[in-house]
Amino acid sequence: MWLDEALSVNIASLPISDAVQALRHDGHPLLYYLLLGFWLDVFGDSDFAARSLSGLFSLGAAAVIWAAARRRLGAEAARYAAVLALTSPFLVRYGSEARMYALAVLLAATGWLVTERAVERRSPTRLVAVALVVAAGLHTHYWMIWLAAAASATLAVRWLRSPASREVLTPVLAAYACGWIGFAPWLPVLVEQATHTGTPWAKWARPAEVAVETIEALGGGTRFEPVLLGVLLAGAALLGATLIRTSADGVELGWPGRHPGAPLVAVTVLTLGLGGTVAMLSGGAFEARYTAVVVPVLVALAGRGLSRLPRWLGPAALAAVAAFGVVVAIDEARRDRSQGQEVAGIIDRDAGTGDVVVACPDQLAPAVLRHLEGPATVLTHPPTDDPRFVDWYDYHDRIDRASPTATATVALDTAGSGGAVWLVTASGYRGFEGRCETIAAELGHTRPSETVLFARPVYEHMRLYRYPAGTP
Repeated sequence: MWLDEALSVNIASLPISDAVQALRHDGHPLLYYLLLGFWLDVFGDSDFAARSLSGLFSLGAAAVIWAAARRRLGAEAARYAAVLALTSPFLVRYGSEARMYALAVLLAATGWLVTERAVERRSPTRLVAVALVVAAGLHTHYWMIWLAAAASATLAVRWLRSPASREVLTPVLAAYACGWIGFAPWLPVLVEQATHTGTPWAKWARPAEVAVETIEALGGGTRFEPVLLGVLLAGAALLGATLIRTSADGVELGWPGRHPGAPLVAVTVLTLGLGGTVAMLSGGAFEARYTAVVVPVLVALAGRGLSRLPRWLGPAALAAVAAFGVVVAIDEARRDRSQGQEVAGIIDRDAGTGDVVVACPDQLAPAVLRHLEGPATVLTHPPTDDPRFVDWYDYHDRIDRASPTATATVALDTAGSGGAVWLVTASGYRGFEGRCETIAAELGHTRPSETVLFARPVYEHMRLYRYPAGTP
């Protein structure tokens, strides 16, 4: 497990009141952590158990995408969308990770489905379902704010342009409003998070970044093969968004307003546009995983695009894209995401009583502690009360205030003459330029260093140094 997964499990294992407090310093809503906490209580906190919940969410999302696409785009497009969902590297990747993104896909797809049902036939049950799913989405990931806003705006435009549909749409819009109201109790926490946490680990988003990372997300990664798959899926989605009709003479492309998928296109564009604009203006980041909120619609549009290709070309294209998706998904899912377990195994094997482990940046500590069983004391830079968590609260101010020399001195004093000091470090972390190197230099002034482990090309790479007990 890498940093975010380890944090998920650690926060989910806390009592609810403590989890809320931890999330004030972490930057996410509560719902996923509640569900994961209940899941861990029943099935244990092994890596497999923690990740299996996301696997169920991904499988459920594929089924719901099929059901929603069937209502809006037709049976054939829905079958194509279901195949693309089941072979989606995005759904496989986040279905094998202990994070909230598979749940976000499921709730986004479910929100689409229950909205379609409520518009088809009004009933109290269907309207309550809309309100509950909207609220649940908002309590899962903050990019759901932009999805819910985009869906609300799309419904409102239809309400304004079609007086005949107002009797049906007014209760649906009211249900969306109730969903927003259900999110209101969390707003004080959101305001505090937005003021003090944000995304300190990355630079502000740019418009082109939103487009490029959305394509990368569809393909499941940043390497050549996933990017190529992402381009193919994005092209299929664009075809599904603009294809008006097919005939023996060819295909007719045009403005999305001329086919049933038009509302889906509007919601997708508005969601990415709103979220990307706010991130850019506020200095926030955009990550490929945030596209979880529009993945159901993009997959459905891609299914529509491929299903409307002439004659044999559609099934052949679907088979090729699905096979490519399986290959990429398997390759991505089996990759190590962190060296934390490897580092912990070495320390457990060789560390003695009195040894001290220093993690710089502190973001490396949760993945290591996830597997560390030995008696070593763990310190972080910047210092924190509990190295199982990362305190993102005013993070860059905390980094600036922390003294690398002081951290090295505390480590040496804690280890004393009888304990070794282990330094877990990595380069490329924003705000830590030169700081971890200073700690290494300070430790090296007192003790000789041994390079125990070199960084490997994994997402969360690490280097491990040992400074033996005693002085040279």
